[in-house]
Amino acid sequence: MSTIRDVARLANVSVATVSRVLNGSSKVSQKSKDAVLQAQKELGFYLNANARALAQRDSHTIGVVVSQISDPYFGEAVQACDDSIHELGYNLLVGQGYHNAEREKRAIDDLISYQCRGLIVHALALSEKELMAYMDTIPYMVMINRVLPGYESRCINCDNYLGECLAVEELIAHGHTKIAYINSSHTIEDTTERLQGYCDTLEKHGIKYDPSLVFNGSPSLEGGSDAAAQLLAHHQPIKDFTAVACYSDVMAAGLMATLHQNKLRIPEDISITGFDNLFLSTCLIPTLTTVNNPVRQMAEEALHRSLSLYEGKPIEAPHRADVHLVRRDSVTAPKE
Repeated sequence: MSTIRDVARLANVSVATVSRVLNGSSKVSQKSKDAVLQAQKELGFYLNANARALAQRDSHTIGVVVSQISDPYFGEAVQACDDSIHELGYNLLVGQGYHNAEREKRAIDDLISYQCRGLIVHALALSEKELMAYMDTIPYMVMINRVLPGYESRCINCDNYLGECLAVEELIAHGHTKIAYINSSHTIEDTTERLQGYCDTLEKHGIKYDPSLVFNGSPSLEGGSDAAAQLLAHHQPIKDFTAVACYSDVMAAGLMATLHQNKLRIPEDISITGFDNLFLSTCLIPTLTTVNNPVRQMAEEALHRSLSLYEGKPIEAPHRADVHLVRRDSVTAPKE
């Protein structure tokens, strides 16, 4: 069975353009309209009644794209959006990108085809150019955790640099000078900013940066575990580092699992810090010292901005959420 994406591909236009043509919008060139109608005819594609109702905005639907809702970070973001829109009488549609460019594109296109009243997107794999094209097409689309040049007021993120500085300062304050870092393998703003915070804080305290103590992995439990395995494989016996700062709480959880499997004690043998302050961080043993990244606040702000843009209302200047350190039980002084 053909889909709206098939029509867009055959007509060589965007999914949004197909949706406009099929729903009678006048904001389409005659050339594009003819191409869409011809592709529709060839494929035998027609919007059903439910899809048409959604496209005509009868459903009061908000679209959210995240990497995967099984990740605690995105689970909290989706929950925040759902809580907020429930009070406003909206419904929620969620797409998942799975850190894959094609999956992210499909998820965004699917939500565009429903012409949601709001669209909030977290996408790691799509390029800036691809995302900026979507931002131009969908004037009420808002990004989370990614800043696109020229669209700063429609991008919500936290102070990643300061957050990682706080985490590394906490380790140094306890006497650590041999500090490893486990980072995300995705080359986006939060990855580079957190790494820079780590490097600059070491330099501030006269600690030489050692690239052999920095490992990358996917921003997941498995990624944290794999990076930990690489770290241990390159530094046996454990003498080159006494602490590890992690890109996220989820990666820290994967790291801690691997350390436990290798009979290493936390924090007695190795101190750990995370980033995000997810509920997960209170469930680990020991509980995780981390940086509070207000994901619920950021999701709510993104929702507010998206709905305001849809309604043609002005929005405020770029939003960067504040961060702070949350001390728990995963950091102590290094062994003598």
